[in-house]
Amino acid sequence: MTTSLTPINSHSGKAKDSIFQDKNLLIVVSMTMIAIMPLFSISPILTTIAKGLNISPQQSGLIMAAYLMPVAIGTPIFGILADRFGFKKILIPSLLVFALGGVLCAMSGNFRALIEWRILQGLGGASLEALVLSIIGSLYNGKKLTQAMAFNAGAIGVGSTIYPILGGVLASLSWRYPFALSLLAVPVALLVSLKLKLPKIKKPTEKFNLGSYVKNILKSIQNRNVLLLFSAVITLFMIEFGAFYTFTPVFAGDDLGATSAVIGMVLTTNALSLTIFSFFVTLFADKVSEINLIKISFVIFAVALCIIPTVNSIPMLVIPCVLIGIVEALAFPSLQSSIAKLAPQEYRSGFMSLNVTIQAVGRAIGPVFAGIIFGIGGIAGVCFIGAAATIISIVIFSLFITSKSGKI
Repeated sequence: MTTSLTPINSHSGKAKDSIFQDKNLLIVVSMTMIAIMPLFSISPILTTIAKGLNISPQQSGLIMAAYLMPVAIGTPIFGILADRFGFKKILIPSLLVFALGGVLCAMSGNFRALIEWRILQGLGGASLEALVLSIIGSLYNGKKLTQAMAFNAGAIGVGSTIYPILGGVLASLSWRYPFALSLLAVPVALLVSLKLKLPKIKKPTEKFNLGSYVKNILKSIQNRNVLLLFSAVITLFMIEFGAFYTFTPVFAGDDLGATSAVIGMVLTTNALSLTIFSFFVTLFADKVSEINLIKISFVIFAVALCIIPTVNSIPMLVIPCVLIGIVEALAFPSLQSSIAKLAPQEYRSGFMSLNVTIQAVGRAIGPVFAGIIFGIGGIAGVCFIGAAATIISIVIFSLFITSKSGKI
């Protein structure tokens, strides 16, 4: 199969090309805002849902798992389908299924129905994150690619700030209302259909063969730079979701005596930091190479992790939260743009889907390993081992990554 993409916008980096005025990017970023909605609007209200459906707190965790499992399984499948049939033919139905699943969740009469419709919503959302990254990788190149990825990361920061508040306000009226936010996917689907301009895709000259497709993707990752970047991704997500998002709140509650509301406000400083510094990365991405941004972010991450066990008050916990927001602002767009540059055009969606799957694996296994360490050495063990792993990872990355003229 010899499908190829012809960029409609090369974005050479001229000052007149403002990333903030690019209508295409705004539409793409709106899909990111949809993709993160079921996580950040629902996770803070699980207790409210549990009371509304008369289920245990343990059962409420299935509400998140029911969405995330089809996302993890479906992401590579939809990546393959997007490469075969085109972005819009996958995105538009996905957004509509996502909206339908959310509405049916809001109308659920019992816990079983909620889980079933949540799975449907997860199937709708499975394509979004990977295809957003694929589209950005298709639309931009050079430093504009990093700027666009930073802009997308900033959208995640905005969403992770406003969705918990919006979900909480709506849940104060009824636990059902936050699920109805999924209807926002309908106008986004309309924008994708009518306004999103994508690269022209040349028709494949050979009959599609799944075995050859998978073989070619596997062959494309047998590259030292790709493996090093994937290794950095899984290391970052494992430690971030294990040490920071899972056990730092436990530490804040058990050792510092913080309430859930206070912990939520402290963690919001992380999202605000991600948003603000993503904006700066968008503006100044052309000043520093992606490789150096990754190295800097990992060093800051190790420092932040070492600070957490020394904190003795809630206000001091804001410091590592802000630092980790900076890490996310520097590392996420730099890693994603570096990976996108190495993605073969004819297999771009499948390649980027594999990247998203690796992120999901990191999110899943990080808390498991961190839990084992926490049981032995507490928060100090989790954070110090995490910091050591971060330093080892970036040393290996620095020694073996290859680049030319600041580019991977």
